[in-house]
Amino acid sequence: MRAEEQRTDRRIAEKAAKEQWEASAGCRERVERILAELPDTSEQEETGMRKIWSRRTLILAAALAAVVGTTAMASGLFRWDQKAVENFRNPTEEDQNAMTMEGLAKEQIASAADAGITVTAKQTVQDKNTLYILLDIQAEEEIIDGNGGFDRPGENGDDELPWIITEHTDAFNSVSMGFAPDTPAFSELSDHGYYEINALKSLDQEWDEEQIEIHFTEYSYYTYENGDTVPHTIHGDWALTLPLGEDTILKTDLYEPDAPVEIAGVSVQVKRIEVSPLSLILSFDMDDLNELQETCYAGETDVYLKEVAFTGFLDQNGDEILTGVGGMSGKYDFDNREIIHQMGLGTYVDPSDLSAVLLGDEKTEVPLK
Repeated sequence: MRAEEQRTDRRIAEKAAKEQWEASAGCRERVERILAELPDTSEQEETGMRKIWSRRTLILAAALAAVVGTTAMASGLFRWDQKAVENFRNPTEEDQNAMTMEGLAKEQIASAADAGITVTAKQTVQDKNTLYILLDIQAEEEIIDGNGGFDRPGENGDDELPWIITEHTDAFNSVSMGFAPDTPAFSELSDHGYYEINALKSLDQEWDEEQIEIHFTEYSYYTYENGDTVPHTIHGDWALTLPLGEDTILKTDLYEPDAPVEIAGVSVQVKRIEVSPLSLILSFDMDDLNELQETCYAGETDVYLKEVAFTGFLDQNGDEILTGVGGMSGKYDFDNREIIHQMGLGTYVDPSDLSAVLLGDEKTEVPLK
């Protein structure tokens, strides 16, 4: 081995030991792709001299670039927006770095200005089931509070057009949006605010949207004069294209409980549980839920659903983790006799630290094993 290569090996080993590198799965995949594309030798012209790099040196350089690049990204090139951190209930910096390195969290820079309002995309966070979008809103006048909002009505003013435009129709089950919860409301108007969009992806088709477009044509707000609430509408055109990337779908952990659980005296089989750091899917036996409804509540659908509503997790120590729900949708699968509940989680969780899902006010435990 040449002395130069030995020195390179030693520098890499020392730096790795000092910084305790641990490459993510995504990083390892990138290294493998780089190595697969490398030639046996590579020539580079440098100041009139020809430099020959051996494949071994290229392999070391590729690995170093991938690991250092990932570490640098986690340590400062892309920092989570503080408002997004708050939305996910303050995940640790380690969790933020993990989500960034795996491609779940992505910085956005698209911006559009019209009619005295500038809309700037700051960040997206997504997994298999959910998509979160953070927008920064800056206005020339004080017209922003928690009661304001954007829209995109049709030409006749009645039919609303989709304001999240995707390649495939029906890409989402549900979408909600509004100013961040801590935005002042009722007469405390400001010229700045954060606008958040929470979307649940469709259960009926595979998600393969590499980018989306947000298109608003209307901003509505209120002023408060002498005790009266006065509506206002600003017409404009704000269109943003947000790249989401190809490697942003985190693998979910799948569980298929063997035994049913007892809910209000009725045996209910949870057929499937899918959990990721950002979302949860619960699939119930349809006939069991029908029996629960008929037995306990004589057809009061909204009431009986509370008994099977997700209310939290247990960690490996048996302590309760309350995450909240960031949007929820459902589906009836008559072919498989299942009722499926899909929901975004109100915070980041570590699936490996979870031992059970909790249902209803009684906190019925469904083990994850």
